[in-house]
Amino acid sequence: MPPGKAWAFPDKQVRLVVPFPPGGTTDTLAHLMAEKLSERWKQPVVVDNRPGGDTAIGTDIMAKAAPDGHTLGIVTTSHIINPLLTSKLPYDTLKDVTGVMVLTRFHMALYAHPSLPANTPQELMALARKDPGKVSYGSATTASYLGMERLNLMAGTRMQYIPYKGSAQAQIDLIAGHIQLAIDPILESTLHHAKNGKLKIIGTLGAQRAELTPSVPVFAEAVPGYDFSGHFGLVTRGGTPPALIRRIRDDFVSVMKLPEVMERIRIIGQESVASTPEEYNALIRSEVKAWEPVVKATGATID
Repeated sequence: MPPGKAWAFPDKQVRLVVPFPPGGTTDTLAHLMAEKLSERWKQPVVVDNRPGGDTAIGTDIMAKAAPDGHTLGIVTTSHIINPLLTSKLPYDTLKDVTGVMVLTRFHMALYAHPSLPANTPQELMALARKDPGKVSYGSATTASYLGMERLNLMAGTRMQYIPYKGSAQAQIDLIAGHIQLAIDPILESTLHHAKNGKLKIIGTLGAQRAELTPSVPVFAEAVPGYDFSGHFGLVTRGGTPPALIRRIRDDFVSVMKLPEVMERIRIIGQESVASTPEEYNALIRSEVKAWEPVVKATGATID
């Protein structure tokens, strides 16, 4: 790319690949940011929904684009875990894709049916150790399953995994008492059920308490060093010039600071991070190493 080309960016339509179906909370946030970036860049920013493959289908489109910043992608923790689960990804996670920034962080929580005889992380761990295999949890994603298995490994417990195709059905079964626990993000809609007594929150799973639930304890208080929180990251094609990546990152940060975007981030239970490209790429590499022993211990695979 010639000197100064980064600063002429963009000179055509920008594609923002979202690896989820239309209509979800993250999709709504992506459309809002795309609208604001279109105004800022004076070029259309089009959201392209490409769900499937645990986000790999959308990421593959972005990984095979030209390294000119005009194709961007949103990824989740699955982006980090996928190369550990299969040798059949159509791209190299660490070479064909590069991080622009961590956009937002969201907190995961362990919800319980009110009848479960445990109300705190300490009480749940004691219950799980007392009756190995008797406590079960519902999970709708591979990342959530591995997050719970990391907890099992670190706590010396054996809580049983019940797979679900979607978190909505898991929540319905939890409220009905068909399952004891479910792992899901902290959302205002889910907190509403907790306030009404239809379920209870045992604790959140990140290293720090969530902004939406400052009085709810974290599992690290019962299992020191435990941390499982999700994030949404912005990525682009590997080989994109660093100056251009920095320009894109700075423009996204400016848009995320707009009041209406900040409010949308809060409503969907997320927290702004706006990391640097260097911080995000370091996070990707360190998390791949951190998840590797968990994947090996569980034998998890998507092949």
